[in-house]
Amino acid sequence: MTDRLVDRTLRAFSDDLASDRPVPGGGSASAFAGALGAALAAMVARIAAKKAPGSHDELIAELDHLRSELLRLVDDDSAAFASVAAAMRLPKGTDLEKRERARRMQLALLGAARVPLEIARACRRLLEACERGAELAPAAAASDIGVGALMAEAALKGAALNVTINLASLKDAAQVKSLSEDLHREVDGAEELRERILDSVESRIAR
Repeated sequence: MTDRLVDRTLRAFSDDLASDRPVPGGGSASAFAGALGAALAAMVARIAAKKAPGSHDELIAELDHLRSELLRLVDDDSAAFASVAAAMRLPKGTDLEKRERARRMQLALLGAARVPLEIARACRRLLEACERGAELAPAAAASDIGVGALMAEAALKGAALNVTINLASLKDAAQVKSLSEDLHREVDGAEELRERILDSVESRIAR
């Protein structure tokens, strides 16, 4: 693929995901889901700001930044996995080629684990921002912040799966330990955070 995924139409991106090509995959889909969640949360904050101009500028700026970051990560994740695929295609006919292929594979796998970890970090920040957004959301937009939180959590968990699958093939024990601990910090408590947001949303929209 020569063009950026984020510049494609929604239908074309969906077609790319549905194809038999390994790229784009779950990591890019997770990043895009997070970007959509950030967009919804930003919409809610902007609606709330109409009644109090300037009062939510900081939250809006944070959400816009997260959306931009997650859109970047859509393509970064696919590029990281493409590096793994390229390393897998390297020749392995001689001992030297086998060693070089193994070295390149490990470097690529490390990159392929780090990018979804970035996605997970961004989505955890997004969940926390959604909690703040839920407090100020107008009743008519409460469901939107709830959807944003659901997408943020789904994206975080999806990214976590992609970190884990790449760590499973990484041989550097110190890197595996460090990245695993980083991931645990981002995932820990995410479900409870999402539940608090949805409880707040549902209490406002229930009949």
